[in-house]
Amino acid sequence: MIISKKSVILILISVFCLNFAGMVVFTYTPKYLLYLGTNRPFTQLIVSIFPLTAFLFPPLFGFISDKIQNRKVFILTGSFGISLAFLLLSLTQNLIFSVIFFFLFGISFASSNITFTLYAELVEDKNKLISYYNATIVAGWFFGAQFGGIFIDFYGIEKIFLFTLMVSLPSIIFVLFIREKRTLILERYKSREIGSQNGLKINEHEDKMLISHSIYYGLFFRNFSIKPIMPILAIIMALYLNSNTEIGFLVGINFFIQFFLMLLAGKFITHKNMKSFMVVGYSLSALTIFGYIISTNFWIYLLFQFVFAFSYSTHWAATIMYISQNTTPTNKGQIMGYANASVFSGSFLGVLFFSLLLTFNPDYYIAMSFMIIFPMISVIIILLKFKPHQKLVKQIIEIPK
Repeated sequence: MIISKKSVILILISVFCLNFAGMVVFTYTPKYLLYLGTNRPFTQLIVSIFPLTAFLFPPLFGFISDKIQNRKVFILTGSFGISLAFLLLSLTQNLIFSVIFFFLFGISFASSNITFTLYAELVEDKNKLISYYNATIVAGWFFGAQFGGIFIDFYGIEKIFLFTLMVSLPSIIFVLFIREKRTLILERYKSREIGSQNGLKINEHEDKMLISHSIYYGLFFRNFSIKPIMPILAIIMALYLNSNTEIGFLVGINFFIQFFLMLLAGKFITHKNMKSFMVVGYSLSALTIFGYIISTNFWIYLLFQFVFAFSYSTHWAATIMYISQNTTPTNKGQIMGYANASVFSGSFLGVLFFSLLLTFNPDYYIAMSFMIIFPMISVIIILLKFKPHQKLVKQIIEIPK
């Protein structure tokens, strides 16, 4: 059962708009900073603002939203803050002010990510419907990477934030009409859990799985390695390709493939094979980095964009489904916040490490070669430590009056 089909549709549209705009920022901010005259190591440090904010704030926002049982206030605040950051960025080319506004964007994006928590609650953690959410995200990434490159070819990199402002503004309107239905969510959750106990009444208590902490370490090391490379992908592709439209296509095709893979994931991933999907995804991440090092033309880049698409879709879809099925309305936001913090703490520290490597040698390819080992650490951790089922604990669910 979907608790509110209208709200689910509005969430998906809003998520598409924000990830469309967000991918433009993540892909082309390094080129924009180089346009402002920033050197390579400092460009990497500024790019680290995005994972830094995503590391610091999701657990906090998730914890507070669990405590106050209100998701919409974070979603609306995030949507408004993102558009405000784009407006301010479009009005200045001052590097110091730009850094401040990038920080505002990062905080706001972290706040808007509470949408997944509400979405999972509204669709009652159904694998197939959660795969729709993941597919919507990567659809936004595809169009953002593709149309961002086209926009730059026509209008120049200096106007890129005016473009993202126009794309992100509609999300505010869609979010305004979302209805959270908090009381109904908690009532439905309790009735589902009571029904799953073979008819035995458990009053205010329900059994909850503990989350295997290995998923956090797996996410950390995988993103430590590959996320620092993503912001400079457009730059290293430009060494062999002349058109931003061509680069946008290569970046975007990765997400186009992921769109279909995410839809398929809802049908194929189960409790029995979650571990296998995570291991495959992390292994392919290492292969992706190797591929970026050896790529010298459009077709080789295209091949490894396919590999990267499978890498991300397999490990992330399995992780999201594992979390959604082993959490409750009282801890879902916080646990998802921990997962996002693992992703972006790895990204942040990875970018710092990558920047340090560039200070010793500005050659991107030498720096990238050091990063291959870290996804394999994720593989080892999941193989040795991940357990789909943890011991049971008791937790009280209170329905607001």
